[in-house]
Order: sequence, then structure tokens, then C-alpha cells
Amino acid sequence: MKKVTLKQIAREAGVSPSTISRIINRNTPVSDALKEKVEMAMQSLGVSLPPAKSEKRNHQNRPTMIGLVVADLSNPYFQMVMRGVMNEARNLDYGIQLFETNEDVSYEETIFHKLPDYHLDGLILCAARVSTDLVISFRKQTGIPIVMVNRYVSDPKIRCIVIDYKKVLFQATSYLIKHGHRDIAYLSGPSNTEASRLRRSGILKAMNDAHIKMNPAFSLGCFPNVEGGFQAMTSLLALPGQQPTAVIAYNDLIAVGALQAIRLHGLRVPEDISLMGVDNIELTNYTTPPLTTIAPPILHMGSVAIRIIDNLIKGEPVPEGGYMEIDASLILRYSTGPAPEKIKQDVQVDYA
Repeated sequence: MKKVTLKQIAREAGVSPSTISRIINRNTPVSDALKEKVEMAMQSLGVSLPPAKSEKRNHQNRPTMIGLVVADLSNPYFQMVMRGVMNEARNLDYGIQLFETNEDVSYEETIFHKLPDYHLDGLILCAARVSTDLVISFRKQTGIPIVMVNRYVSDPKIRCIVIDYKKVLFQATSYLIKHGHRDIAYLSGPSNTEASRLRRSGILKAMNDAHIKMNPAFSLGCFPNVEGGFQAMTSLLALPGQQPTAVIAYNDLIAVGALQAIRLHGLRVPEDISLMGVDNIELTNYTTPPLTTIAPPILHMGSVAIRIIDNLIKGEPVPEGGYMEIDASLILRYSTGPAPEKIKQDVQVDYA
């Protein structure tokens, strides 16, 4: 933590060091306006007013509390991350304070500004969309350990657990190309996020390596749920001209919505359009047909996140470099197949 002297705080607040001492020690009453002025000065210097003795005592007697911020608890992906965190927290005798942002960046920022009031001992952020500057500023302000799941932040003191989505989406797209697909679409979910951009870069690399260009109209953003996938796929099928022979969805929920839209348009999966998701949620085993998907070890990521927090709290070694990269695998089921024969006969992909 940053060391700041009473003189520095006094200079910043425009008061005497003795006044700062009285406010910190709480041995002489001061006006609320003066206290607020000093607190603002301390905040600008990257420090905060220490809790009163009674507050410290309560803080020391309570269980170790770890904050977990997720985007959408109706999404099985976040449910599995939470389960991984909570199972391991039980083993470590840690409490979990859960925050849900409802995929709302502005609300997520509001939560961030209120987090110091919870006196957390560590924080796990899953697919957070707040700015990097805000995350780094929060770490400097609180000094608590932070682990980010599914996002990379270039601060070595913030640990990140990430999937190489560019690599695995390259592999998945290459599989489709080898089966004759050239008209490949991407339902990109929240397209301005790092996770979506990494997926897209893997798809485009595989297509570029095969000398195939993606139709710009075949990349559509949408809300990352079933309804978003249904609406995006409906828009895709309404485009004039040739339709895609394969669709890759940002996540499985989008793919499930896309599957329903394809059926309502009188088309078949995979005979007319191959379909692929990401996350390997349980539902993908029971769709008709079962969904080809990419399977990150989600439960494992949650348990690893809190073990890293535990190591940081105890001062034990953690992975160097600030981040840990975990592999994901392609799970082939029955929603993908060769491109339609009428397309395949006209196509010979050049990998030279």
C-alpha cells in the first residue's frame, strides 16, 4: 500500500497536521464538512480513513469475505463459475459476497464504487466490463487481492485466468472449413468486449488462412442470451442473397436461440446450416440435435480463482506474469456437419 504522511494529507486538505491527527484518532469532535474535506484529500492521495477501533474489532472477528461479481446468474456459465468458487470457499472456510450486474456496465460501475463499504478481503471479477483504469484504481485504493476470470488486465498485481479463445475458435473454424463451409457467420454477443473480439480474431484467422473472406453482414452483435440469439439469427436469415452454411455463436445460449430461429424458417441443423456454441453448458446435451460446442473448464476456473485469492491473502506463491492461461476443447456433437452438397460441389478450399 502507498505510504502517505500526515503532513502530505494536511497540505492536500489545507489544514494543520494536528487536525488530521484528531480526525484519524477520533479523539476530538470535528464538523462533518471538515471530515469530508479531509477524506476527499486522502482519497486523492490514494488512501482512506482507517476504521474506528470498534469497526476494526468487528472486522477482525468476522469471517474472511471474498466478493464475487458476475454478469448474469440466469446464464449457466456464471452459475458454474459461482459453484466452483463456493465449493472451494467452503473448503477454505471463506464467506462469499455475491454481486450481479445484469449485463449492465453502468450498474457494474456503481457496484464498484460501493465495494469498499463491504470491507472485502479479496475480489473475483467474472467477465467484468468496467474499464481497466477503474479496476486498477480500485486495487490501489483497497489493496485487496483481485482475480479476474475471462479477462486480461495488464497489471501484474491483478491475477487473471483466461481461455485462449483465439486459438480454440481458430481450431473450431478450421474444422468447419475442412468440411466445405465458406459462408460462415458469427453471432458475436457483446461485440465490444475482449472475449468477443478474441473469438472473432480466431474465426477470421482460420478463414484468412484458407483464403476466405467473411461477409461483413454475417457478423452480428446481440444480447448474450437465448432471446438475443433468436433475434440475431432471424435477422441473419432475413438478409437478401446467400445465407450462411455455418454459424458460430458467442455462447451456447445464443446458439440455442439461433437453433429455434433456424427451425422456424423451415431449415434443418446441420443439413442446411451447421451450428456451434461456446461454454458446454448442460443444456447443449439435450437440444435437438445436441449442440457442438467449445468446453472451457468453468468449474475449475472458479476454484482456481479463489485458491489464488487464498494464496495472496496468506502471502504464498502464485503464478508469475499476472495471468494463467487455460485450454478449452472442441466438443463435437450433431449440430455440425458437411456443407450442403450443392455448395460443397462448387467449393475447393485452397490452403496453399
